[in-house]
Order: sequence, then C-alpha cells, then structure tokens
Amino acid sequence: MTSTLAPVLSIAGSDSSGGAGIQADLKTMLANGVFGMTAIAALTAQNTTGVTMVTNTPPEMLAAQIDAVFEDIPPVAVKIGMVSSVELINVIADRLIAHDATNIVLDPVMVATSGAKLIEGDAIAALTSKLFPLATVITPNMPETQALCELAVEQGADAIDYENGESISSENDMVTAGHMLAGHFGCAVLVKGGHGTQDASDVLVEPSGKVTWFRARRINNPNTHGTGCTLSSAIASYLALGDTLPKAIKHAKKYLTGALKAQLNLGHGSGPMDHFWKYR
Repeated sequence: MTSTLAPVLSIAGSDSSGGAGIQADLKTMLANGVFGMTAIAALTAQNTTGVTMVTNTPPEMLAAQIDAVFEDIPPVAVKIGMVSSVELINVIADRLIAHDATNIVLDPVMVATSGAKLIEGDAIAALTSKLFPLATVITPNMPETQALCELAVEQGADAIDYENGESISSENDMVTAGHMLAGHFGCAVLVKGGHGTQDASDVLVEPSGKVTWFRARRINNPNTHGTGCTLSSAIASYLALGDTLPKAIKHAKKYLTGALKAQLNLGHGSGPMDHFWKYR
C-alpha cells in the first residue's frame, strides 16, 4: 500500500542557525502535512544575533535545482523567499514560467529580523517586475510594504496620504498600501501588521479590491527569527492542500501563532520558534 503527499517547493536562502530560510520552510511544510523540496538560492552564515556572510548560488545551479524538482516531482505550490540578485531573480522567473508553476507565494525578504540588509538595491526592481506578476500573493511586513510603496510611487503610482504624515502607522494605512500595491503590481498583497500596529493583525488585499482581515493578538515573545519565512511557507502548504487563499492564510496564521506561543528560547539574540509545537 502506498501513500502520497502534496509537494511544495521552497526557493530561498539557507539559514545556518536553522530558524529561518530553507530550514524553517522545510520544518513548516512537514508540520503542515506536505512534502517539502528546495532550490537553494543563497548560503548565509547567520545566527540569532545577525548575518555575517551571504554567498549567492550560481545562476546555472539554481536553474538546475528548479528543473530537477519540476521534472520529477512537480510542486503544486511554490514559496519564494530570499533572492538577493537580479541574475537569480531572472532565472527563477524563467524556470517558473517554463514549468507553468502555480500557487506561488512570494515573501519579499529585504531585511532580516535582526536588521541586516538581505537584498541588493537593484534586485528590488527586478523582483517586482519579474516575480510579482507570477505571484498568487506577496507577504511583505510593514517596513517592506513601505519600501514597495515608495518604489510604486517612483514608477508613477499616486503617493499615499499616511495618517501620521510619514509612514504606515494604522490599519487604514495598511489597507491603503495594500490597495496601492495590488493595483500597481497586479497580485494579491498580505500586509503583515506585526512590525507596527498594536496587535498582530494582517490584511489581505486582492486585485479585485476584496479586503480580508486576519485578527490576532500580539504574542509577548522576543524570539521571532523566521516568522516571515514560516508564514509564507505555511500559506504555500495550505494552498497545496486545496485551500482558497484567504483560508490558507487563516490556517497559516493559526500555525504561526502556535509556534510563537510555544515560547522556545534558543540563542543570544532573536531566537527561533518551535515549528513542531503541534506534536509536542
């Protein structure tokens, strides 16, 4: 007697400390009932206190990894995380189009939880022009949403009149920014509120204009390394299992909340979460 699992591909960077990136994605996928596969876009030397070195994968090697996965176990969902060069972004876009990839969840990783910059300046424009059009949803946090809004304005979008006059600081601002990005880039946008507003509520704005809130209280836990990676790979997992996008986000957010509530304490900085909390 045989069995099967929904296969999901993560295209992201490796985190040597295991809390974020490819390592977090594989743990998340296993915990949520899908079969995780990887195409490693970068090696990082990092721990809970920061990133000390990043080495990008050669473009031809990244392409070969993606091709090898699709040619044998075609994923029904794809999560894209840290991709820090124009060349790698172009490769990912080319191979995903060639393989007719679907259910693409893109976490526009620009800054680590520790504050370290993870993406080259010219890569942001390539990310938005090549990968955003392929995405089912993008999942920026508030600083990333702010940066993307500024880029959209540079590209001709109308500037946002923020409530505090300067930056995203309220739920109304989050919705306004979501509408701007969904309209400008043509994909659904999940604006994550954990970095700024008083609670941890997120808002999904779809290109149709539909708005869905996902309410959650903030968990008092300083160990948040890999939260963005975990949420995006959980969304991809639930899309692979057949959920609609709002339902996938609801399930993924519940999983992330549980991982934070487990209060794992490792390392000397912003530590990782317990990805296997449901089974302890």
